[in-house]
Amino acid sequence: MIDTTDSAGQGGALYIEVSNEMASDSLSLRFWDHLVSGRMNVTPGVAAKAAGTEGNMFEGSRNFRVFEAAFPPVARRGFFDLSMGGSRLVRQWIYLPGDSLRLRVDHSSGTFLFGGPDAAFYRLQDEVDRIFKEERFNTDPVLFSADREFYRSDSITESLWNRSRTRPENLYVRMQLIGDAEEAWTETLRYISSHGLDHPAFTILHRHRDVLPAPRLALVEAAIKGQILYNGIQKSELAWHAIKQDPAKLAKLRDWVDTFGLATQEISHPLLAQGFYHFALMESHARQIPIEQVYAPLPNPLREEVIAFYILDNFNRMEDRLPEVIAQNLPLVESDWIKRRFYGLLANAAGTFSAEGIYLPDGSKLDPASLQGKTVLIHYWISGCVFCVEEHRRLMAGLSERYSDSDQILILTVNGDANAENWRRSLASGKYASESSLNAWVPRGTGVLKTYSINSYPQKMIVSKEGKILLQSILLMEPEDLIRRLEQDADPMTFLSPTKPTQP
Repeated sequence: MIDTTDSAGQGGALYIEVSNEMASDSLSLRFWDHLVSGRMNVTPGVAAKAAGTEGNMFEGSRNFRVFEAAFPPVARRGFFDLSMGGSRLVRQWIYLPGDSLRLRVDHSSGTFLFGGPDAAFYRLQDEVDRIFKEERFNTDPVLFSADREFYRSDSITESLWNRSRTRPENLYVRMQLIGDAEEAWTETLRYISSHGLDHPAFTILHRHRDVLPAPRLALVEAAIKGQILYNGIQKSELAWHAIKQDPAKLAKLRDWVDTFGLATQEISHPLLAQGFYHFALMESHARQIPIEQVYAPLPNPLREEVIAFYILDNFNRMEDRLPEVIAQNLPLVESDWIKRRFYGLLANAAGTFSAEGIYLPDGSKLDPASLQGKTVLIHYWISGCVFCVEEHRRLMAGLSERYSDSDQILILTVNGDANAENWRRSLASGKYASESSLNAWVPRGTGVLKTYSINSYPQKMIVSKEGKILLQSILLMEPEDLIRRLEQDADPMTFLSPTKPTQP
């Protein structure tokens, strides 16, 4: 077993210089002690800000903005992001306990420079990132569309398309328009036939064999495998309809996945977990077997991180199947942090709804007693979300009107903006919610949003008359389905009147 512990539990130092051409007053950071996905539902991490100061010639940082932060203590390894303004400088790099790094982001030269005792480890991660970025840069972009002619339907796009076909192939890339699953399989086959453990990123890794200790190399090796696997599975998903109908194609994809040696993989990585989960989903559907049967042979920690991604990313789609899915997978999990997250989901599902931190338009807090004895449909939304606007038009406006005079069913909309002014402006527009519903706001990342991991919008929740959560879902639902669920929990006799409309 590879031990990746270095000075367990110690924090470390992070010293960052950003050239003045791109520097702002602060630097945004996000740290994870456990990372399976950057999605907030899965492993949200901890956000932080670092204030900048002017560099000076005595410290070699003249014309740079300087930021100082600390790597949070971790038992084995952590991950971090660095962002400035709208630019992400570093994405999910690995750090180890006690690491110290000086990083210069030089806009004028377009380079990262590394210093400090652990510079070589971070230089390697940067080199690996760049090889994958170059690969994307030099790969023909692919567009999957059943209506390929739509993208060449006017004279300008047709002219651009024709010009792209005349460019030298050794210098220019050209868009590939793919119209069906068989064409997508051809593209997938091209990738999985030429990529794997012979990828150029492994050449970079090998060059560092004499520079870095084996545990650090093993972490980056897992990251490289994860990126390649993830890329290949993404391509194969476009070919899903061809794969599920042809066992030979599925076997070819499985053979490629097996080349990564995941059956003996001692170290996990977020992209390994995500990539294998999506492969397991395809194989289980194609072979009509439980998904657990596909990932159960994996060793931990990879297996349990696949499970964590599966459940934490999908719990708000599982509805009443959630307790059963968790029960099936808990015996395969060893890590305490994953168990705690699963038990938290079960507690939320089994417990009484907590109306914590919900504010009304007048600035007062919602009285939880006002919900008692009523079946409540909660619609979570956020400003600027086009899907939320469409959901109000398609569904919520009609339901709000239908139950506006009901003493048994309440429509509650909850906005998750960072500040109340945004919410009030959006509310006044009439595009997101109706005056006939009870409209409320919860500051982003607090109250019920935090308790029930509401990070995707729009999202629905049904709370029973007894305060039990009957539904939490981000799935698109039809009016008839929601009406049935709401009226089943309320007094059914109330809604049997022949004069009562059956459509919102």
